[in-house]
Amino acid sequence: MATFYVLSSRHLLGQRFSEMLSALFPGVRSTPWDWPELAELLAALVEERTDAFIVYREDLDEKRSVKDALLRDFGAASDDQIIEVDAGLGLNAFASHLAERPRKAA
Repeated sequence: MATFYVLSSRHLLGQRFSEMLSALFPGVRSTPWDWPELAELLAALVEERTDAFIVYREDLDEKRSVKDALLRDFGAASDDQIIEVDAGLGLNAFASHLAERPRKAA
């Protein structure tokens, strides 16, 4: 049984990952031009598992249900697991701060 993750658009998902990375690593920024590539890179980590597939909502046939589109266009089987992931309002719920530098001994 395979798992199909249906994600938001590459652009939105990349934006959310960018926000999370900026929260974890202050000063590290990406541009909107980077967001789709960032989404693809991170999704590729999941797809390395032989039973996981990433599908972006923008690639689905809007005239069909998610399940029907996956069955017809992405090779899903009727017993495969389908997980729809909503990017939500943000993934940047991390707090970060600059660590105090160690003081030199006198």
